[in-house]
Amino acid sequence: MRNVYFDICSIPLYVLILWTCYFRRITKDHASRVFIRMNVVSLVCAVLDIAMEFVVNPLPLSGGRVALGTAISFSYLLLRNATLVLYLIYVYAATRTEYRIRSPRARFMIWAPNAVVVALLLINFVRPLVFSVTAEEGYARGPLMPLVYAIAALYGIVGGWYCLRSKKYLPAGKWIALISVYVLTFIAVFVQLFAPVLLVEMFSTALGLLMIMLLVMRPEESIDASVGIASWKSYQTDLQNILRTGQPVQIAVVQVLNADEIRSYIGEDDYAAFIRSAADGFEEVLGGEKIDVTMYYERPGAFYLILEDMGVDVPALVPRMVKAAREKMGAYAGKGIRFDPRFCVIRCPEDLKEYQDIVNLGHRLSKLGVQGQEVFLASELIGSKDYAVTNHMDEILHRAITEGTLVMYYQPIYNMREEKFRSAEALARIDDPKYGLISPGLFIPAAESAGLILPMGDIILELVFRFISEHDLARLGLSFIEINLSVAQCLQADLVATVKALQDKYGVSPSQVNFEVTETIFDNLSTTMDKNLRELASLGYSFSLDDYGVGYSNIQRLRTLPLDIIKIDKSMVDDMFTEDGEVIIKNTVRMMKGIHKELIVEGVETKEAIEAVNALSCDFIQGFYYSKPLPEAQFLRFIEQNNGIAARQ
Repeated sequence: MRNVYFDICSIPLYVLILWTCYFRRITKDHASRVFIRMNVVSLVCAVLDIAMEFVVNPLPLSGGRVALGTAISFSYLLLRNATLVLYLIYVYAATRTEYRIRSPRARFMIWAPNAVVVALLLINFVRPLVFSVTAEEGYARGPLMPLVYAIAALYGIVGGWYCLRSKKYLPAGKWIALISVYVLTFIAVFVQLFAPVLLVEMFSTALGLLMIMLLVMRPEESIDASVGIASWKSYQTDLQNILRTGQPVQIAVVQVLNADEIRSYIGEDDYAAFIRSAADGFEEVLGGEKIDVTMYYERPGAFYLILEDMGVDVPALVPRMVKAAREKMGAYAGKGIRFDPRFCVIRCPEDLKEYQDIVNLGHRLSKLGVQGQEVFLASELIGSKDYAVTNHMDEILHRAITEGTLVMYYQPIYNMREEKFRSAEALARIDDPKYGLISPGLFIPAAESAGLILPMGDIILELVFRFISEHDLARLGLSFIEINLSVAQCLQADLVATVKALQDKYGVSPSQVNFEVTETIFDNLSTTMDKNLRELASLGYSFSLDDYGVGYSNIQRLRTLPLDIIKIDKSMVDDMFTEDGEVIIKNTVRMMKGIHKELIVEGVETKEAIEAVNALSCDFIQGFYYSKPLPEAQFLRFIEQNNGIAARQ
């Protein structure tokens, strides 16, 4: 009887690998599923190898044991050779090159040698040329058994060669783990060839697969633990491999447009469950269609779905995916939370073939296309001006800072009591020589990400102070100009010194400047920021709070800073014609008046809104009803004409 202890030891290893795969949810992508199948088949082979020793010993054998031994040997050889095919497929999948073996010809080449083994084993029932099990001799190898081993060696040679060829697609540790299965198997076969009593083959395979589990299938590296989905880092790695190998894929980018608001509202733990619900909905639809897809997640709210089947009509599936996701997150809908996704389908490399271009399109999707449209094709977007601008934003920002392409527009603010325009908000634009006029909605977030918001903020301060010094605001009937201050500027230790230097350079009175901040300052309020704002206020500068009604400010928080003006956001104006919205805005105005704040209502665009705001007794109105933001020269003409000022000759 041969030594089965190595086989017995291999069984807990296979069980451990399978348990780890399911416990750690390493079951989603195609490579993981192939790996699991290979482990299951190998586990069965180990059990069969052990069972065989007890069936064919001791001699002589009964007729039943001969039949059972023959069935076990047939099954073992059939499954053992199948594991070699599965492992070769896994190598292709792990290196993101499986597309190379998907053609009918490639599939034939992969499976043809194994088909020869299957044919030999079937013939063996008639003529025992591969193996025999008899009552007198038990199990014995036949004259064609070397051919079966030769075919196994062929798979090993081809797989080992492809591992060497694919070394550039994987980190060293993962590559070593992949090739180790072939090395260990060759060693085991060599040992069994010269020492047939030692059944080490299945144990060596188990060791190789364990190495893959430890070095390749590492969810702590590839999975975002909070949501149980492959991470952004994993997406970057796989995308680079896909582009390196030339594999054609479809990438569906899903941006949750209101991700930040939802996360702020329900907290991190519930938000993770919310995202998981969306992913479950997507998987339900795609799984129902038998579509192989790998899903990745990037915080705070972006999904990336890589589909290797170029024939899938992704846009046609989107309505069902969104519906399924919303059904999964039904509990959150009951809390008033709205799932607002935007999809973009990239055919790679047909639409885009550069890594950075694909990443940029995903990150800037919310800024592209027509608002309200849910699904876009990359081919529709990449020819647009917005795409060209977002894709070359670094170049545009560099020119804005070094070549003076940053310009200021001014939007008049109407004083309702005096029925005159008494102030204006300074709004930055980039007038790029190559791409034309670019709105702050595109370049401000990019400047923040690139760390350029501070030099850009300094340029804006300089331009506005110079504008005030060059024009007699009193003659124009203007009291002050509003200048937006970013959180980054407010956190700078030298902010007050910078402002005082501009004040002295241009001879501007602090009363002519109002600094506008947003509610995000409450989330970043520090000793430096608080000191800056209070020092500027002591110098005579006033402050306004922008976009009130978008965030979560309360009266107590508003009283912590020297705020003179509260700007009511357009969203509250749009909602004021509903019963609840009217109650909210009326009480907001009453509270602000109660703590002696002046009110500017933003985003007023219709006569109906003007009349409604008038009835609230607010102080100022800013919006397209009166004027959009205007270039400097047009703004001055507008003020002179509407404030009844005689134009200077």
